[in-house]
Amino acid sequence: MKVAEDPKKITVSQANFARAVGLTSGRVSQLIQEGVVIRDDKDARGGVFLVQSIRNYDALKNRSRKGEDDDDPDYISEKAKHERVKRELSELRLAQSEASVYDARTVEMVMIEMLSNLRAQLLGLPSKLAPLIEGQGKDDIYQTLTVEIEEKLSELSEYEPNLFMQDEAAEVTDENST
Repeated sequence: MKVAEDPKKITVSQANFARAVGLTSGRVSQLIQEGVVIRDDKDARGGVFLVQSIRNYDALKNRSRKGEDDDDPDYISEKAKHERVKRELSELRLAQSEASVYDARTVEMVMIEMLSNLRAQLLGLPSKLAPLIEGQGKDDIYQTLTVEIEEKLSELSEYEPNLFMQDEAAEVTDENST
């Protein structure tokens, strides 16, 4: 092709530009938005200036190779990060369904309920035990208090996984309905 005009004013379609430099049309659109590929505003078909756009794209690639431009993400590494996150989320869902992992909110709610019950029971001990230990010796008082406190603490140690699963099942149902 013989060029009779100013070579800097040669325009090509975005698709042809993409093929010429080995990019997708979507990436060319991104480069237009970033100001790397220069669009001809007079061209109704959305053509781009070939010479200046190639120069800008070449400069962008050179900066990327030198590590100066971290704004242009590498598609492959970004895709790998995305897939890694998806895999980790799937592993967490599987662990939840196998009851080996629990949602933090559910654990917090169950623990608050258990500790609140323990607190109420411990605060009720003086009124419950006062009539029983009145007039007893020091050793008997100690023995009675120890038995009652250990009984309340043993209730706390009776861990049941289904306590954590009840709220979790409701959350999974809520998530699936949206």
